[in-house]
Amino acid sequence: MIKLKDLLMEDWIDDKWYPAHTRKTLDWVLNQKTIPIYPKSMEKIIGKIPITSFHVTTLQHLNTLPRVLGSKKSISTFTRAGKDSQLAKGKGIQTDGGVIFWIEGTLLARKYIDMQSEPDKTGRRWLSSTVVFDDPYLVASAAKRKKIPGREAWRDFEWDTKDKLMKKHKTTADNIKEYEAEVKETLNKRANEVIADYIDLTNNLLKKHKKLVKKNLATPGKKGSVWWNEILIYNAKIKEIFVMSRASKKDLEWGDSKEKKALEKLISIATGDDPITIGTPAKYRKWYADRKGVFDDER
Repeated sequence: MIKLKDLLMEDWIDDKWYPAHTRKTLDWVLNQKTIPIYPKSMEKIIGKIPITSFHVTTLQHLNTLPRVLGSKKSISTFTRAGKDSQLAKGKGIQTDGGVIFWIEGTLLARKYIDMQSEPDKTGRRWLSSTVVFDDPYLVASAAKRKKIPGREAWRDFEWDTKDKLMKKHKTTADNIKEYEAEVKETLNKRANEVIADYIDLTNNLLKKHKKLVKKNLATPGKKGSVWWNEILIYNAKIKEIFVMSRASKKDLEWGDSKEKKALEKLISIATGDDPITIGTPAKYRKWYADRKGVFDDER
């Protein structure tokens, strides 16, 4: 008779036990080095601060932008970049760029350097404890006091769950589907509890260290960088759009292309006086500077 335990690899714990929206969030929670921020929590600390900034993307990714416009989901933007950085050339941080948006919205957080923030599936942004609190261990120490499990403790819980339910369902392969279903239910129920506890904890830390958070995430940066600053905004609205000539020649001469249709849709909702400009890198740099963008000399 085939044993259930023989069907499961020794390193049986993997992503299949958790849905995608839980998986990454749980990973951040268990590492206890980052915290989530979102409009509701930050409005209580810094208020609603209007801001204009820039965002770079490609023509092929224009359809993703409407998902965040006018919503609580944040978008990563900038107002300063090194003069030799890819942003100064109209390129993205990880893409060829080619389309630059001048955007207005409400401030979520900002730093004179790249904060390396990451969004989760719900729209929250996760930042390192060092960026928020100047302390890489503050969150982990608070989590330990509240008995919120870290990675090692969670791995023990996963294995204990496996062993307990394996005994309940015996060890034959006949009921492996029932076994796996109960494992998933048990793990995810507890995962959601731990995530909720962690978010409550970090929200309380934000309130407790309000002055420090305001200083670190809301004070306008006075420094330049050879790289770029990062400004997270929500309730974003497009003011104007600049398209690099190299991108327009490549993708907008197709007449009926999906890129052209997506761009035209965004142009129609832009609020600025000159909703679309197409030009060379030199024209882009002037357009950017006219809208208070800064390119810093290398330091």
